[in-house]
Amino acid sequence: MVAAHDDRLAAIAAAAATVLRHTPYHVVRAGDVAAAVRLPGQTGRSAVWLYNEVHNRRVLVGLAAAHAWREFAGRANWSPPGPLESVTAARSAAVAALSVIVAFHRAEQSLMTQVGYGIGDISTAEKRQLAAGAELVPPSWPDNSWGQVAAAAWDGRCEVFTDFLRPVLQRCAESVTYLAEPGVAESAARLSDVTFRTCLADRDGPVDLVARGLAALWFERDLTRAGGSLPRDLESSETALTAVARRGTDPRAEANASAVLVRVLLEAGTLHERCVREARRTVSLWQNLAADSDGAASDGAASPASGAAGHDLQRLSDAASHLGLAAARYGDRQAAADAWELSRRVAEQDLGHDEPRIARADNNLAELAAEAGRGQHAAKVIDSVLAARRAWRDRQPQDPAGWRRLTVTQRTRTDIARLNGQVIEGVRMAAELLADRRARLGTVGHADTAEARIVLGQALLSAGHPVAARRHLEDAADTRRGRFLPSSYRVQEDLIWLAKAALVLEHPRVVLELLDDQTAATDWFRDRVSFRLGFTARRLLALACGALGQTDQAVTALQAGREQLTDLPLDAGLDPLAADFDRSLAELALLRGEAMVACEALTRLADAEVAAGSRSPAHGWTLVLLGRAADRARDARQAGSCYRSVTDLASTGIDPCHPVILTAQYDEALRCAARGDASRAARLLVPVLDRTVLAHGHPALGEAHPLLSRARALAERLGITVPYASAGLAETSLDIDV
Repeated sequence: MVAAHDDRLAAIAAAAATVLRHTPYHVVRAGDVAAAVRLPGQTGRSAVWLYNEVHNRRVLVGLAAAHAWREFAGRANWSPPGPLESVTAARSAAVAALSVIVAFHRAEQSLMTQVGYGIGDISTAEKRQLAAGAELVPPSWPDNSWGQVAAAAWDGRCEVFTDFLRPVLQRCAESVTYLAEPGVAESAARLSDVTFRTCLADRDGPVDLVARGLAALWFERDLTRAGGSLPRDLESSETALTAVARRGTDPRAEANASAVLVRVLLEAGTLHERCVREARRTVSLWQNLAADSDGAASDGAASPASGAAGHDLQRLSDAASHLGLAAARYGDRQAAADAWELSRRVAEQDLGHDEPRIARADNNLAELAAEAGRGQHAAKVIDSVLAARRAWRDRQPQDPAGWRRLTVTQRTRTDIARLNGQVIEGVRMAAELLADRRARLGTVGHADTAEARIVLGQALLSAGHPVAARRHLEDAADTRRGRFLPSSYRVQEDLIWLAKAALVLEHPRVVLELLDDQTAATDWFRDRVSFRLGFTARRLLALACGALGQTDQAVTALQAGREQLTDLPLDAGLDPLAADFDRSLAELALLRGEAMVACEALTRLADAEVAAGSRSPAHGWTLVLLGRAADRARDARQAGSCYRSVTDLASTGIDPCHPVILTAQYDEALRCAARGDASRAARLLVPVLDRTVLAHGHPALGEAHPLLSRARALAERLGITVPYASAGLAETSLDIDV
């Protein structure tokens, strides 16, 4: 019986370790090792057989080191770390893991010295090949840990500790950013070889000291390369906070140190789940200080809003605002609302109606309300904030903070208009926002200017101009990609909007190219950065798979995601994220020809949206899909009712030229054409085909919009004259030159 290749390598590794432990390297003969090989049913082999298996001494000593390490690691009191919540903890975990490897080198110093001799040894046959100008062709090795060690040793590297280090380094990296598995494996292999050579060079250094040095090398070389300055910034902030908290003599200094850590996390835009926890601690610290100040004031000291007490209350309001921002980005809207309401309450009641802080809280609460479907309330609040901030800027025109606050509100107002379905106003305000920021900041590459282009791209996409939107989104995403971590909220959000544009353009393969290997689709991003953005990425990927005919895979992915949503802090009642998943599942049911299943699901969703008071474009898309499902189920009355309900949304504030209303009109026209009612179909197609330039400077739909192409095809089939855009309005030439 011939043993498998990996079994033969394991037997050779054990024999080589035994011989090299007791025999000097330059005395060891191949025959000695071959004679010590033990395989099932066999005792001892020849030197020729051994060289046919390992090919050179480099591989032989590498296998010996791997065998010795396996024996040592099996006896070591060690277990891989769980999730690491700080860079400080990550460094400690890396040091602990490397200490085990250094301790192994101390325990097997004689053997590892022998390995050091052999890892660079070149055989006489190899020297002849190289002298003749021939390249050394590496053998084929098994695809397992023995094969990995042998392949690395062939090239003169010691990757014996790679598998041990890989999960540790993965956890360490996740304390800052996300590293894909190939990157982690490469990093672990490199650190394994560096550790081996360091231990050979420093044979008697303290284990802990050598391990700390190796950990520092990995942090500075590999983690900094992936996470930029964030690992250093976080670790220094953590160290300062730990030192102040350990002393316990200055609670105000502890609160300030905690606030610095929160700012570092917020500016990085990655670890929002951790930022929420740290921000809650900061709020609690400032609340305790404010309560102590209240007690002092009641005993006859200064008023709570003055001196140190006033400072503490201001910091409390700011800390609560930061907590709200972190919670909103993570996706916990209720926690965000509670935090911003606390910030506003402190500003109004305890700080004597602090207008800037009240306006900040109202600005954030308005956007939150719009995202939750309370668009009319959000519009009223943001108009009030805009008036207040304009008045503040007019009173202090030289204060740069006044302009910054105003431009933030203008951005929020633009987002609210888009979410409310007011696409004409949304595009117009987005163009004005971009023009203002370009004029003020004076550079195309500024991050705030790039953000304004993202806002414009979002507005154009919602308004039915996906190609023009994609152009702005791509240019802005390129700018932001160079300024923020690849795993950050901003960079991943840009990719998700580009994927949305691709779906509108019916390019599902582009969606897969954009998102398939991105951080947004990983569990790390979902758990640590933003569960809303993470699940949105998964939903878009599923829709793209469904559009490519992989409906079973898409449904399985969506159902799994929908079940996981129940464990997350969703909005009370109907959460928009859950509604998106339900709507997408129904859309896939339609693709699979399951019209009745889609009807039932969409009817439940539509009823829930009505009960929640939703009159948003999302509700319109639910009705469009329900109309299609009813039509395929041969329920003409329900289909017609759904399409009419979508058109009636124009009376609630949604623009009549919104793509959802135009889609309903096209679908109804298609039904009329099928029934032979060409005149009514023609009337329904008029707004869809209309190329009149509207108040935002564009027709209702962009030239490349698939809905416009389908409407033109239907019109031509019915013998209707089809208007086309002039050259100046071609979609590919659309740009907002501001």
